[in-house]
Amino acid sequence: MAAAKGAFQAGQVSFNEGDYARAITYWEDAFRRDCSATTLLKNLARAYESAGNKAQAVVALETYLERTPNAPDKDQLERRIDVLKRQLAEAEPTATPGPDQPGPGGTTSGPDATTPSAPEEPSTTSGGRPLWPLYVAGGGLVLGGVGLAVFLPAQSDVNDVLDKCPDFVCPDNVTNAASLKKKGNDALSTRNIGTGLMVGGGLVMAGGLVWYFLQPVEAPATASGQRAPRLRTAFAPVVSPQFSGWTLSGTF
Repeated sequence: MAAAKGAFQAGQVSFNEGDYARAITYWEDAFRRDCSATTLLKNLARAYESAGNKAQAVVALETYLERTPNAPDKDQLERRIDVLKRQLAEAEPTATPGPDQPGPGGTTSGPDATTPSAPEEPSTTSGGRPLWPLYVAGGGLVLGGVGLAVFLPAQSDVNDVLDKCPDFVCPDNVTNAASLKKKGNDALSTRNIGTGLMVGGGLVMAGGLVWYFLQPVEAPATASGQRAPRLRTAFAPVVSPQFSGWTLSGTF
């Protein structure tokens, strides 16, 4: 369940960023992990339609209605399915005349006939990783830098006090012993804050980098639009009342 929630949330981020292909990858993975979450099919339909895959959007909506026959928005979804099917029918290419058959204006489509050139095949494309995990890593770096800026002056004050009062026990000949002890205690507290910021920033930066490198990279699309199978890994943060942390999942 935690992995499904993580995949769903990662897909929501990708969808909001306009990366519909990646949103589809995450939501398909979430649905495979929790098939009872039928509402995900409506999310997938939106992502398919936004990516231009109206046929798959129809399949997702029809599957949702099959699994949720008493859906409150059934009429609305049926109208949406009808609209998508009409758009698919209108987009279907018209049949071209066969060889030696008369085409428009009485022309033939034989070897000597002038025919329009075939449309170019779409070029292959390659996917990429989203950049927002790097922003998280950058935030961790900044947080660590702030911690270092807090730590160094505090450590300097601690060293200064220790030079005059070893182990924070001031000799009798040291003037302002009470003031030195207070300065040392304040410096220790500030140093601990700086240490915590540096450690926390380092963890955030490391998590962001791991998150970035474990994001799925789409396989290049062939001329027919098919993608070769590829192992997909998903590493994402999850925050919920029952669970908080990072999730790592992988699918083919």
